[in-house]
Amino acid sequence: YISVTGVQTCALPIFNQYIIKEYIKSLLVVIAVMLSIIILINLLDEFNFFKSKKDLKFIFFIIFTILKIPNVLISLFPFIILFGGIVFYLKIYNHNEVISLRVMGYSNIQIILIPALTSFVIGYLIIFLIVPFSSSMVKYYEELRSQYNETKNLVFVNETGIWVIDKNEKEKNIIRIEKINKEFSNINQLTIYNYDLSNNFIKRIDASEAIIKDKNWQLNKVHIIAANKKNNKENYLTNYNYISNININELKNVYKNTDTVSLLDINKEMLILEDKGYSTLDLRIRYQKLISLPIYLLAMSILSGLMIINLGKTSNYLKYGTFGVLISIIIYFLNDLSITIAKSGIISVDFSVWIPIFLIILINLVGITQVNAK
Repeated sequence: YISVTGVQTCALPIFNQYIIKEYIKSLLVVIAVMLSIIILINLLDEFNFFKSKKDLKFIFFIIFTILKIPNVLISLFPFIILFGGIVFYLKIYNHNEVISLRVMGYSNIQIILIPALTSFVIGYLIIFLIVPFSSSMVKYYEELRSQYNETKNLVFVNETGIWVIDKNEKEKNIIRIEKINKEFSNINQLTIYNYDLSNNFIKRIDASEAIIKDKNWQLNKVHIIAANKKNNKENYLTNYNYISNININELKNVYKNTDTVSLLDINKEMLILEDKGYSTLDLRIRYQKLISLPIYLLAMSILSGLMIINLGKTSNYLKYGTFGVLISIIIYFLNDLSITIAKSGIISVDFSVWIPIFLIILINLVGITQVNAK
């Protein structure tokens, strides 16, 4: 009896390793399928941009496609976990491997928890190892693509101020704003660097304040410094009317893509935005999504196991694939719905990200009680 117990005690970690190994294999299969779909969609998306740019080399078409892949894959990872879990549990049940695990003393709950904890660890690895890398790639993608979009105006924020690249058919203006009010109607300390299309400096315009009315900016207490001072007869003006090509929404939505920020940089970015008068709402959502990812993956892994055990252990991959798609659509809809409600001010923005996760956890708790009864 002692020897048998000794063998059992030594064998348990080996079976743990086996479960983890097979689970990761299932995840890799799903990742490969998802990756193929992502590459195809990205190729089609970039082709629409690429075909209108005759001077853009083909290598950039490939680079643009590759740069977006890691970030898209991360955003889909909760669903990869769901489908990976379905593949794993169907495999071990169809090959009767569960019987061997039961003989070694594993319960249904243990068989579910080992992949779930593996998913939890994967979540932290994604946050601290992959997200900084993918965020850098998305940031580089945004910068690189903007160079080939002549009509696109750029707005970005750093410690030195709010920087705006304002382009038109005749000239380019680089605008630095010290601070802007929350209504985006009044600017403190404004500097405009005016260049021609050949990037030759024409003049610099300094203003102590500016009032924004759509694309018409009324500058007050203005000092103009021209490159050719002989043609600059009037350096100081009380008022100066500047017509901008920047839409007010472009100025507001400085973070159109919060995926360019990793967890390590997000607090710093929020402090900078608050200092310059910007809302940090989108970055707060991004922060909550990142810190909730491990729990989200754990909940999705448990959900996949409970679904197979409670709904019937058949080899019908199409049946469970359909269930997986329906569940993914519902969860995706709930995510968007809760964030939309939060942005309207009905619920907390920080709490909105967690609502779908709490619902999945609640469903899992109900499912676990049914598994215990089996």
